[in-house]
Amino acid sequence: MKIHTTKTPHGHYTNRSYQLDSKVQEAYKAKHYPPTSFATKPQNPNPSNAPATVPNTAHHSLDGRRPDIASLIQEFSHLSIPVAEPETDLSEPPPCPIADLPHEILDEIMYALAIKDVAAFARLARVCKHLAFLVMTEEIIWKRVTLGHEYGFAAMHYTYACDLRGNALMTTQLLDDDTRRAPAFRDLTPAVWPTYRSQFRHRPRIRFDGCYISTVNYTRPGTSNQSQYTWTSPVQIVTYYRYLRFFRDGSAISLLTTAEPIDVVHYLTKDNLHEHHTGGLPSSVMKDALRGRWRLSGPTLGPALLSEEEDITKGPGEYTKEPIAGIDEEEGDVHIETEGVIPKYMWKMQFAIASAGRRDGTRNGKLNWKGFWSYNRLTDDWGEFGLKNDRAFYYSRVKSYR
Repeated sequence: MKIHTTKTPHGHYTNRSYQLDSKVQEAYKAKHYPPTSFATKPQNPNPSNAPATVPNTAHHSLDGRRPDIASLIQEFSHLSIPVAEPETDLSEPPPCPIADLPHEILDEIMYALAIKDVAAFARLARVCKHLAFLVMTEEIIWKRVTLGHEYGFAAMHYTYACDLRGNALMTTQLLDDDTRRAPAFRDLTPAVWPTYRSQFRHRPRIRFDGCYISTVNYTRPGTSNQSQYTWTSPVQIVTYYRYLRFFRDGSAISLLTTAEPIDVVHYLTKDNLHEHHTGGLPSSVMKDALRGRWRLSGPTLGPALLSEEEDITKGPGEYTKEPIAGIDEEEGDVHIETEGVIPKYMWKMQFAIASAGRRDGTRNGKLNWKGFWSYNRLTDDWGEFGLKNDRAFYYSRVKSYR
């Protein structure tokens, strides 16, 4: 095939082939570059790059809908703990003592681990499929974790359990003989959540093995130099931090400072706070720390009963501004009351408990602002602070406070 070009009187070139056949480029490509001259690429049999040991072909996106996590975990029920492969073909496989343990002893080990560190217990699911099945389905262990006071709802308070100074209040609730704590929560399984594991993961709760940190950054106009002319206006960046730590007895510590978390989190203890208030100074970062108390919104089991002496020492409105006891609130909020900067004031904060990040974020690891108020004990007045520059609190686990 030849392509002829002619020159017009005006100096332009025209293509006669395109005038005779508008699809001449496709004919030229089919003659000189046929499809058989190119090797076809094999299709990827595993488009999701899932490991080949995964049972079922659910990871193939072309084979239909993916199964849910419950059916996938159920396929691991007949598997056992695998042993390590031998180093060579002639050597024996290394011993695996945990694979020979009876099921009852393995459950006791996992039970003790869950009480000591529930995060380490959950990470057992990464070891093998058999342990993943046990972690996901052992309701006896999850019930102990959910109803226990280490990480569960036995440590949650839906009414204030202490005053602003951390002194326990007398309540009309009966103490549990085993835990010696007020049963201030209701077990909502299976009314709302089908399993104890889902209740522990999704029901709003406070975490005690760390603190909540809010990092605030904002800009404001800076001061220009009057002795020289500049084309730009200086801008000052202001950064400060808010810290909240909750305790199982219903008390809390609130701190507003410019010190970074690495210089603060290890000092957020009651000992340092009490030493500061009695005249000692364990660390300069605790000079502005405030004592307080907290409670969750939810089912209330009765009003707090204060003695006559406590009624005299407490200022007006400190305990009378709460919702009427006995009326259930919607769960998901945390209420915090702290001391003010000067004795005549008291601060009150309200947050919504949420998960940090997206779908795989930390459960109950975020506190979103819902309101910030001040109460004047002398005038019995409430004032509301603006939340223009304040940011949400994010949970940070602290390995040790020592």
